Amino acid sequence: MMPNTDRHSRYANLPAILAGLGALPFLVSSLLLTLGVYNLPLLGSTAEILRSYSLAIAVFMCGIHWGQYLQDTQARSLNLLMTSNVLTLILWFGFLVTSFVVYFVIVIAVFLALLWVDYRLHKAGRITARYFRMRLAVTAVVCASLALPLSFI
Repeated sequence: MMPNTDRHSRYANLPAILAGLGALPFLVSSLLLTLGVYNLPLLGSTAEILRSYSLAIAVFMCGIHWGQYLQDTQARSLNLLMTSNVLTLILWFGFLVTSFVVYFVIVIAVFLALLWVDYRLHKAGRITARYFRMRLAVTAVVCASLALPLSFI
């Protein structure tokens, strides 16, 4: 059996790899919309694929903050439980009742708000610099991917 440190080092890059892979649907959908590919066989509307995927990922990120709130009593000063729930409700309501353009503005704002929360967690020593840098890079890619199709509307 391998020591725990070997197992940890083997999976040390896994969060960054998964985050990068998670950004791929944003990039591909954005590129397709920019190129005028509005429907995909079997999947439907490219815009709806991007819209629904952005909802799923943003809510997932809110859930990460909820988990941090429950696991880390020192992170509770940011009231992550409330912010994650409020942001989730904003996303869901925006998804249900707003236009494509308005929803994408909302989801970009939520991704930036989540990054701001992570910045505060990083400054408080609750998340590592490595994790924060990864979040910064992936958030930049995701927000740019969401904004690009808007420039063609």
